[in-house]
Amino acid sequence: MASANANTFPQAFGRYVLTQKIAMGGMAEIFRAKSLGAEGFEKVVVIKRILPHFSEDEGFVTMFKDEARVAAHLSHANVVQIFDFDEAEGLFYIAMEYVEGQDLKRVLDQGAKKGQPLSIAQAVHIIIEAALGLHYAHTRLVDGEPLNIVHRDVSPHNVMVSFSGEVKIMDFGIAKAASRSTKTRVGTVKGKCAYMSPEQARGKPLDARSDLFALGVCLWEMLTGKRLFVGESDFETLNNVLKAEVPAPSELNPEVPKELDAIVLKALARERDERQVDCAGFAQELRRWYYSTVADPDAASLKGYMHDLFAEDIARIRSDVAAEVAMMEQVRKNGLAGPGSNSQQRRVVTGSQPAARGIPDERTIALDANHSEHTLALPDGLASVTPPVRGQTNVARAPKSRTGWYLGVGVAAAVLAAIGVIASGGGNKTAKSEAAPAVGSARAEAKARKIGIHIHAPGAQQILVDDNPISTEPDCDFGGEEGKTVKILARNGERMKIVYHLLDHDGATVEVKIPEPATPTAAALPAGPVVIVHVEPESATVTVNDHVVALANSNAKIAEAKLGDTLHVEAKADGYRTEKQDFVVKNPQIETFVLSLEKSKDKQADSARVAPAGPGKIVVTAQPWAKVSAKGKDLGLTPVKADLPAGKYALTLTKGEKSKTVHVVIKTGQTATVNVDMRAE
Repeated sequence: MASANANTFPQAFGRYVLTQKIAMGGMAEIFRAKSLGAEGFEKVVVIKRILPHFSEDEGFVTMFKDEARVAAHLSHANVVQIFDFDEAEGLFYIAMEYVEGQDLKRVLDQGAKKGQPLSIAQAVHIIIEAALGLHYAHTRLVDGEPLNIVHRDVSPHNVMVSFSGEVKIMDFGIAKAASRSTKTRVGTVKGKCAYMSPEQARGKPLDARSDLFALGVCLWEMLTGKRLFVGESDFETLNNVLKAEVPAPSELNPEVPKELDAIVLKALARERDERQVDCAGFAQELRRWYYSTVADPDAASLKGYMHDLFAEDIARIRSDVAAEVAMMEQVRKNGLAGPGSNSQQRRVVTGSQPAARGIPDERTIALDANHSEHTLALPDGLASVTPPVRGQTNVARAPKSRTGWYLGVGVAAAVLAAIGVIASGGGNKTAKSEAAPAVGSARAEAKARKIGIHIHAPGAQQILVDDNPISTEPDCDFGGEEGKTVKILARNGERMKIVYHLLDHDGATVEVKIPEPATPTAAALPAGPVVIVHVEPESATVTVNDHVVALANSNAKIAEAKLGDTLHVEAKADGYRTEKQDFVVKNPQIETFVLSLEKSKDKQADSARVAPAGPGKIVVTAQPWAKVSAKGKDLGLTPVKADLPAGKYALTLTKGEKSKTVHVVIKTGQTATVNVDMRAE
C-alpha cells in the first residue's frame, strides 16, 4: 500500500503522476496531478484519494464510490467534472477536473480581509451560474431515466470560482441519487448545519428545492456580509434553521434593491411549496433582475476581481507550473518509481510549493437514524431545540472509521424528557412516530411497488405530473413507484399551482388548489416581463399603443406589458422615414424590440459617407441556450459576449432545428443586450 503521507514529489500513483498536495482532510487528501500520454500529451487533473485507514471502512468506501458514480454522469460547464474512478496501491481515488481558482468561502474571506467584497451584481452572477449547474444535476437523465440527484451539501465551500471567472459546483460526496448503492434513509440528516433547509434539518425526504434553499442562504450572506443561521453551537444553528426567520437583505445592506429582496426571501421560504419551483426558476428570476438592472454586465466580470484578489496566489501558481514543466521533463527522461521505492525516486520540489491547506473545518454533520434517540429529525410542530443541560454528556463524536461527524442528541434521559415536553404533549410517542418512516421507507424501496393516487384540482384545464400532461379534466388518477416524489402541476390559463407529493400511501387523494384570479395589489416583483423598445435614431418621437414614450440611450421601457400583448409601435424623426410595426410579447423575462428608421432619400447620400465609428459590445443570452452568428461569423453558444464594430446587425440564433433572427444596433463604446426565448412556442 502506498504511503499516504509521502511528501516527495513527483510521485507515481497508478496511471498518474502526483505533482503537489493541495489539501488534507480527515478522510481524504487532494493532489494536483498529471495524466501522461504519447507524444508529450499531458492533462492536469485533481486526485482525491481516501486515506489508508478509511480504505478499510466499508461504509466510507461505499460513500466514496457513490460520489464517483453520481458525478460521473454529470458533464456541464457549471459542474466540476469527474474523469476517472479506480483503485491504485490499495487506495481508492477519483480523478476530476482541475479548476485553477478558489472556493467561494475563500473568495468571501479574502474579499473581506482586503476590503474588496463582491458587488451585488457579482454575487447574483455567481448564484445564477451555480443554480444552472444544480438544475442540470437535478434534472439529469441517463438512458431516459432521471437520476433524481439532490446535492444536499451546497455551501460556499462547494462552489468553485476560477481565476478566469467560471463558477462550478463540486463535491457530490453526500448527494442523494436514485442510482446510489447506499440509500439515504428518512430521518438521516447530512450537510453543513448553517446551509441546511428546514426539511433537511428535520430529516424529511428532500428534493431539488432543498438545494435551492441552500443557494438562497449563500446569496443572502453574500449580499449582507453576515452569517444567516449560525449560532454558538450546532444546536442553536439548527434551531435557527428550523425557525427560518430571515430578515430582508436590504435591512442589513441598504444598497440591496427591494426587487432582489423579494427573490431571495422567496428562495428562503420555510415551506418549500412557497419557494421557486426549482433552481432554474430561481436563476430566471435572478437573470430577469440582473439584465434589467445591471447597466454594464462586463463591469461585474469576476475575472478582473479574482486576479486583483489573488494576485499572489496566481503568481505562485505560475511559478509552480514553470517548475512542474521542468520536473515532468525529468520524469519523461528518467522515469519515476512509486512512493514506496524512495531509493529510486528523485526529490523534485515544485517551485514555492506551500504546505497543503486543510480542508475547511466547518463541519458536515450526519445524524444517524438507526437509533431514534440520536436523531435530530423533529416533528413538524416543534419550533425549537432545547439546548443540553450543563454537565450532561449529550454530544458524542463517532469513531474515526465512521462517515462524517455524528451528533448525538439527547443521550441523557433528562434531554429526552425535555424534547418530549417541547413536542406539545407528544412525548415519546411523537419521537417514535418520527423514527418510524425510516424503517417503512427502507421496506418500500425494497418492494418498489406501484402506488395509485387520485388528483383533484377544481377548475383545472390541464394537469401535468413531472412535466408530462396526463389530463385535461380537473380529476384524474395517476400511478407511480412507491417512495418517489412527484411534481403535480394544475393550470387554468396563466393561473397554476404546483405541489410535490410523496407516493407513500395507496389510494390517497391529492388536492391541488389553483389560485383565484389575482386582484390588483402592490407586487414585490414586476407583474410581467421587462419589455424594452430600442429605436434608432435617439431623436425619434415614439408612440406605443398611441401613447408617447421617452427614449433614454435609444431605449424605452414599457411598463405593465404582459405576455401575449401586442404593441403597436410608431417612430418618427426629421430626415427619416416613419416606421410602424407590431410586436408580440413572448418572452416571460426580458423582451427587446428593435426599430431602426431609414433616412429619407435626400439624406442617404450624406449618410453613406459617414462610416460607423469604433467598436461596441454585445451580450446575447437565450433560454435555454442557442448558437449565435452574425454576418456569417459564428459567435458561439450563449451566453455570448463579443466586441463588434458599430452598426446594425441581424443576429441568427439556432437551437437544433429552431432558428430565430433578431436585429440589433451596436453603438461605439456601448453594450447592446439581447435576450431570446428559444423554447417551444
